[in-house]
Amino acid sequence: MSLNTIKNKADFERLFKELYPVAVIYARKFVYDLDTSRDIAQQVFIKIYEKRETLVISSSMKSYVLQSVRNSSINYLKQKQTQQRHASFIQERTEISNDSDTLIASEFEQQIFDLIHQLPDRCQQVFKMNRFEGKKNKEIAQELDISIRTVETQISKALKFLRQNISRESLYTLLWLSAGYILNYRFDIFF
Repeated sequence: MSLNTIKNKADFERLFKELYPVAVIYARKFVYDLDTSRDIAQQVFIKIYEKRETLVISSSMKSYVLQSVRNSSINYLKQKQTQQRHASFIQERTEISNDSDTLIASEFEQQIFDLIHQLPDRCQQVFKMNRFEGKKNKEIAQELDISIRTVETQISKALKFLRQNISRESLYTLLWLSAGYILNYRFDIFF
């Protein structure tokens, strides 16, 4: 079945029924978890359906789906690895810090996250993909179907907004904390 034949819901359902089980099995080779594999496969089909009118596929639909599943699985693993590194770092930091410093750092983080949520949706999405998911500008551009320059511009806007809106008290607190043992804390993801 070619993508050009997906003109209605019935065509898409036929494609989904044919390739979804294969996509789940293929994803499971990467992530080793059935539920996650199902989620990845489902997300691939959602993207195909959403882009069905503009998507151009040079290979077979099966090849396209499997390549998309592979890429999504790898992205999932990268994101999971990044989250594990952050969780590990936070756990290590928590073990060596006292409650007061942890509270101050948490309040600073909360202020940063509140500011991030004030960004326009696209800017926020690009910034989070870059800073929290660890995706490169080129990956973000491909995934969101925008230019690399647009990605760079959105990240610059987000950083400028954060710099302009972080309170002076928070910056002074951050400098005070960084004079101690917080030097290794990843505040660089915001600047």
